[in-house]
Amino acid sequence: MKSISTLSKLFLMILSVTGVSTAALAVIQPTAANTNVNAKMTDAAAVVQSKISLQQAILIASKTVQGDVVSAEFEKNDHTAGGEYEVKFVGNGVEHEVNIDANTGKVLKTKQEKLDKEDMAEYSAMKQSKMTLTQAIQKATQTVNGRVLEAEFDIDNGKSIYEVKIANGTQVNKIAIDSMTGQVISNQVKAAHK
Repeated sequence: MKSISTLSKLFLMILSVTGVSTAALAVIQPTAANTNVNAKMTDAAAVVQSKISLQQAILIASKTVQGDVVSAEFEKNDHTAGGEYEVKFVGNGVEHEVNIDANTGKVLKTKQEKLDKEDMAEYSAMKQSKMTLTQAIQKATQTVNGRVLEAEFDIDNGKSIYEVKIANGTQVNKIAIDSMTGQVISNQVKAAHK
């Protein structure tokens, strides 16, 4: 009889420990889930938290490669806070891409590729512009206060423009600037998305 009661006590003790462990896991799991929710922030929130601005990233990249800046954009990390900037330059028929850590300003990688005919035509149109991408970014930030997410040259309905996206709180402004006159053509507001 005594061995049964010792066995029963041992069994009850194991059940108690298992129950406490399960309860502890139930308390820990929501915290882990909350961490994942926080990590899935919007591009706008991530760029605002970064220590390096897009304009600073362009300056850093320009010390690494030579050419004309044709685009720059922020890309947030998928699973952690932070991100990087991708800055593209064109020089001598070659596109140079420089990736820069948005928190440290460190150059992460560089790569290059030869431009195809379509890219060369777009680059030639940009060279005809009266303003540079950097000047378009300045114009856009004078129009809307915030952190620049993306800037690029584009041809929209036959018109040469610069498109600049600026994170402003919980929204993103997409500003189109005429590359010949420097005038703001449009300023569209969208909610920031993940």
